[in-house]
Amino acid sequence: MPSPLRVPAWDGLRCMRGQARKTIGLPIRRQMAPRDEPDTVHEVGESSQQAEFRAQLRQVTLDLQGTRLELQESRAIGEDTRTTVFEILTSHLLLMEQMNALDAGSQAWRAMIEERMRRTMIQGMIAAFWQRVIVMRGVMMGVLEGMSLEARLLCVAIGLVIIAMVLDGLWYFLR
Repeated sequence: MPSPLRVPAWDGLRCMRGQARKTIGLPIRRQMAPRDEPDTVHEVGESSQQAEFRAQLRQVTLDLQGTRLELQESRAIGEDTRTTVFEILTSHLLLMEQMNALDAGSQAWRAMIEERMRRTMIQGMIAAFWQRVIVMRGVMMGVLEGMSLEARLLCVAIGLVIIAMVLDGLWYFLR
C-alpha cells in the first residue's frame, strides 16, 4: 500500500489553515516591507561573513555620503543666513546714514529760519526806529517853526545827541 499523501487535496475550505504554503502548492508570499539589513550578495569564493562585511561597508559609505550632503546643506544654510544678516546690517547702516543726513539737513534748515527771523526782527526794529524818527522830525519841525534861530539850533543839537546815543546803544545790542 502506498504511503498516504502528506498534503491533502485543496477542497476550497479553510481546513488548510496553518500549513506551510509550499506544502500545499501555493506560491510563497512576498515580504510586505523590506528589512533593515540589506540583502547580501555573495561574490565568487566569498564567505558569508565577508559578504556581510562588504554590505555593512556599503551601508556605512551610504551613511557617510548622506552625512556629507547634510553638512553641505547646513553650510549653505549658514552662508545664506550670514548673507541675509549682512544685507540687513548694510540696509540698517544705510538708513542710519540717511537719518543723520536728514537730521543735519533739518538742523541747517532750522538755523537758516532762525537767521531769517533774527534778520526780520532787526529789520523790523530798524523800520520802527526810522518811523519814530520821521514822526519826531515832523513834531520837531512843527515846534521849530515857532522858535527863534538859537532855540532851533539848540533843539537840533539835542536831537543829534539823542540820535548818537541811540545808535551807540544799538551797536551795543547788535554785537
